[in-house]
Amino acid sequence: MRLRGLLIGAFGLSVAAVAATIALPHVAERGARLIEDRLRQETGLAWTVGRLGFEAAPALVLHDVAVADGTGEGVRGTLREVRLTGPIGLLFGGSGTAQAAIADARLRLPTALRFEAGRGDPGPSLAGLRAVLRGADATLADRAIALTVRSLDLAVDLGDKAVDAPPLRIELADLGAVLDIGSSASGVRPLRFAWNPSEGRGPRISASANADLRPNALRIDGISGSIDRAPFSGSLGLESGPKPRLALDLRLDALALTDAASPPPRTPADGTLTVPVRADMVPDPAWFALFDGQASLAIKRLELGPVQLAAVALTARVADGSLDAGLDGATLYSGSARGRYVLSPDPGGAGRHQLGLSLTRVRVQPLLTDVVGIQGLDGAGTARIDLQAVGSRPEALLGGASGRVEVSVTDGRIDGLDLARAAGLAGAGGSLATRLDALGGSFTVSGGRAVTDDLRLKAGLIEAEGGGRIDLAGRSLDLQLKPLKVVPGAGGRLNVPIRISGPWDDPAISADLAGLAQDPAGTIQSLQDLGSSLFGGDGTETGGGLGGLLDALIPRPDRPPPARRRP
Repeated sequence: MRLRGLLIGAFGLSVAAVAATIALPHVAERGARLIEDRLRQETGLAWTVGRLGFEAAPALVLHDVAVADGTGEGVRGTLREVRLTGPIGLLFGGSGTAQAAIADARLRLPTALRFEAGRGDPGPSLAGLRAVLRGADATLADRAIALTVRSLDLAVDLGDKAVDAPPLRIELADLGAVLDIGSSASGVRPLRFAWNPSEGRGPRISASANADLRPNALRIDGISGSIDRAPFSGSLGLESGPKPRLALDLRLDALALTDAASPPPRTPADGTLTVPVRADMVPDPAWFALFDGQASLAIKRLELGPVQLAAVALTARVADGSLDAGLDGATLYSGSARGRYVLSPDPGGAGRHQLGLSLTRVRVQPLLTDVVGIQGLDGAGTARIDLQAVGSRPEALLGGASGRVEVSVTDGRIDGLDLARAAGLAGAGGSLATRLDALGGSFTVSGGRAVTDDLRLKAGLIEAEGGGRIDLAGRSLDLQLKPLKVVPGAGGRLNVPIRISGPWDDPAISADLAGLAQDPAGTIQSLQDLGSSLFGGDGTETGGGLGGLLDALIPRPDRPPPARRRP
């Protein structure tokens, strides 16, 4: 598609047709055919003009204009009305500014569209273009861009001297967006973009870069700007073809993904880019079906709800309708995190999701404090999560999840739990800090249920082992720690299993009294206090303990995750 024909030939010959229609009204039909023929020669597309009229000024009015490439798969569109004006000197090949007012334009542009240079015909040359769009909307579907515009005002500067890269200015009046592309003899053109929407209609964006536009590719380097005062930089590449290919390299100082139901102020003082995300949003393979590409993203500070990460390095690859994203590295509470997420189409029409995540030597106390407000457990946490599921809604993913999860906490402490007294040690005064040697277990996930038989707790004088299940979709649990025992030589030995069962936001705690030798009532109360402290359900605060942790990791779609809490 040759831009010169579209932007110059239409104006020059259309104004010539004005003179013909003014002098000879009876050749208006011939004038319309003349315009159609010249545009066909310049663009390689088939044009039709339903009706041609004229007004004083001089002005030419084209009604019901249609364009197509003849294959049904390429460029096609309709223009309800085009009003063309310009100085009389354009009739004789002179310079000046031609203007066009277009009403109700609908265009389909294939993603494989190729722009070609003009053929070098004599006549005025394009020296600049300015466009103002109102009521513009674009959608991407079926390997094409569908563009609708309520009104389009064009001003085309025509000069005697050819300009290789004339300046271009595009304004989206409804959105407050302006794109300026400067002129450059080297082919690499300066670009500036500004978006200043009205309050509540989006972020304020300002950016500059260098753009290199070629027949089938666009390269934008040296991008530097800000979104709501949050700085960013990077580069962008786009190759046209049967399936467009995108290459993105982006660097951000700070990014916060927040719950869309209760987003924070959009312009934070610390320069963080805040992006609201729906809690029930599930990625759809259809998002990635129309293009291929790769991207890298570096973020100095990332907030995922209440969880904070630093030095985040992300990569992504899109091919054949699938997304393969990797967390190549991140600092997480003095430890590290790595992971991978793969989304691919499923024959049933939903997406197949695969998640792998590894946490190494993460400080548990600040993580639990931020997620659920728990401060009584600390240590070095290590986790390995490998899950997969098929579905397009959170309920389906939770109900059909399968895989394996391994979690352990070592070399830490449990604060505020009088474990010695809970075990029934004679004369034990208890303590507010108990050494934690090991806490953890492995879970096999199938059909949305996580089952374990190797839960273990070793803390100071106490050791416990057990198992049970957690229902991810039903949001309930049934776990048993057995036996709760005292290390030999500490003055006694008990075997009192504890069962924690029910909804995970308020589980019931019960103890088996078999083998109890002394102080049944006191030991029952102590065991209940121990279970409540570890697993929540003490009635003092909703969402604490294990139930609160699970709610934070797997939030309800209708309830936002808990806000970050500070000590």
